[in-house]
Amino acid sequence: MHETTPSLSAERPAATPAIDVVLMWATTLAVALIPVAFVFGALAGMAAEVHPQTVAVVTVCWFGSWTATPLLAVFFWLCRRRPTLAPVARWAGWVAPVPPAVTILLALGL
Repeated sequence: MHETTPSLSAERPAATPAIDVVLMWATTLAVALIPVAFVFGALAGMAAEVHPQTVAVVTVCWFGSWTATPLLAVFFWLCRRRPTLAPVARWAGWVAPVPPAVTILLALGL
């Protein structure tokens, strides 16, 4: 019996692109920032009389940080391996950290 070497392309799984590794860490960080953004956004309402426009933006990002961010992170993690959904999943991975980061940064400026 002769042994042959297995074909590398048929049995070897595709390597994870570097951009997906970055987005995995970005979405993990975004989910970890949700509790901080929740507290900062809740406390931002105290400055409503002094900075009403800033508090309005903080409130929108506050809602987005605990509603849209988890959904975007889950969508990225579930759909990143599907070729047809990979571009949309990458977009979701890039957008997921935005609401918590904006909430925290704007609340720190109040």
